[in-house]
Amino acid sequence: MEENLYTPDCIRTFSGIYMNIFEPKPEMICIEDIAHSLSNQCRFGGHLPNFYSVSQHSIMVSGLVPKEHFLAALLHDASEAYLMDIPTPIKRRLSNYKELENNIMVVVAEKYNFEWPLSKEVKEADQIMLVSEWHCLMLGQASRNPIIPLAPGKAKTLFLNTCRALGNIQ
Repeated sequence: MEENLYTPDCIRTFSGIYMNIFEPKPEMICIEDIAHSLSNQCRFGGHLPNFYSVSQHSIMVSGLVPKEHFLAALLHDASEAYLMDIPTPIKRRLSNYKELENNIMVVVAEKYNFEWPLSKEVKEADQIMLVSEWHCLMLGQASRNPIIPLAPGKAKTLFLNTCRALGNIQ
């Protein structure tokens, strides 16, 4: 495909793939693109005192679930690599965001062979991390388990290493 800033319905990803947001296909999904984008996106719409990435959040969520849900937890926000991390109060008011998110996640789950919609275990772990991040990072409250934000490059490397440790993830 010729490089084109204005390719209809597509974004050009870090790896050079043109991802059609409205008609995603498995060959448009690349784990390096997911890791790169999520590691460069700050949680809470960037309104934290210090940068804390969506990729680090995903890694931490995966650490809270049983082994059989690990991959789903790690990739639970993969659609945000293409749609961006939008704070929930805003996301709820965007009329077709959930549809776009679901369409992308169906393809990601199919490509990487995990359960979609997410299990209750993954949803609960995501909620636990959200509350922890709110108190620890947003409000700066002390915690027995403080969250130490990683720089984007370190978060990307950890995310990719975690994926690769699972085996056949490309």
